[in-house]
Amino acid sequence: MTFDIGRVMSTTFTVIARHPIVFLGLSLIVAGMPYGLMQYFTLNPQGLAAPFLDETLAGFDDYWLTFVFAGTGMFFAYFILTILLQAMLIVATVRDMRNQDVDIGLCFAEAMKRFLPLIGLAILSLLGIMLGLLLFVVPGVILFLMWMVAAPVMVIENLGITGSLKRSAELASGSKGMMFLLMIIFMIASATLSGMTEGIAFFNATASVFVTVIVETAIAAVQAAGVAALYVELRTVKEGPFTEALSDIFA
Repeated sequence: MTFDIGRVMSTTFTVIARHPIVFLGLSLIVAGMPYGLMQYFTLNPQGLAAPFLDETLAGFDDYWLTFVFAGTGMFFAYFILTILLQAMLIVATVRDMRNQDVDIGLCFAEAMKRFLPLIGLAILSLLGIMLGLLLFVVPGVILFLMWMVAAPVMVIENLGITGSLKRSAELASGSKGMMFLLMIIFMIASATLSGMTEGIAFFNATASVFVTVIVETAIAAVQAAGVAALYVELRTVKEGPFTEALSDIFA
């Protein structure tokens, strides 16, 4: 069996369509609404700056300090919530493939079992990819492709950080070209949708915020479900039909 981009995309959207409340609801809370707020504050900077300046930074005259502190806090909060979101939606995808109920509570419980290792995995892989990007870009892209399914490996196969990275590299071996193409398709689609929200901002700020919430919710849901679908595809290509192995997962 060969890698099929169409099959990955079909699995991604099918799972989301079957459980829109879980996938889109969680993505709305973790990604859509925070992005919408950031869009609002970008278009109305004084509204964000004033409370901080009045209460916590009253002794400073430079507005940029407000954005540094606020931006740093929002980044770390978003980083942690994104990891949790991805883990929960990976669990949801696997439960869907087992024809089990996709319950938010159960998905959260399973995700929390691996939450701290997932944070360590995200930090280590991010540092490695950033270092690779500094070394003439190409090594960073290769590492990104090699470790693209490390998170679902950790969640589904219950491996450690180094074991998950190694297993992800093994699964990606021989399919990096198609994975790169899939990544480009996702990036173009995401950039097009995000650019649309920026364009709307020139005409109507409120509409721009509303569209940003919808777009970022969809992007987050597709990204999380897509990573799980990609893992399934790579494992199927390497080891045969994946559905038979699902009976031992989250049993």
